[in-house]
Amino acid sequence: MSKNKIEHRALRVLTTFENAGKSVSRVTIEGRKIEIFLADEQYADEFDRIDMRHGKT
Repeated sequence: MSKNKIEHRALRVLTTFENAGKSVSRVTIEGRKIEIFLADEQYADEFDRIDMRHGKT
């Protein structure tokens, strides 16, 4: 398989993951092998766990 086809396949996989809401930190291509490394979700949003309510609920 040519290098160009592998790169296009990796880009399609990357787009699919990002459209599904996953953050990709790195993509590695070695021969015919494509590795996708997902970003650590723990640091995705630093304000996610902060209670932003004001006043009585």
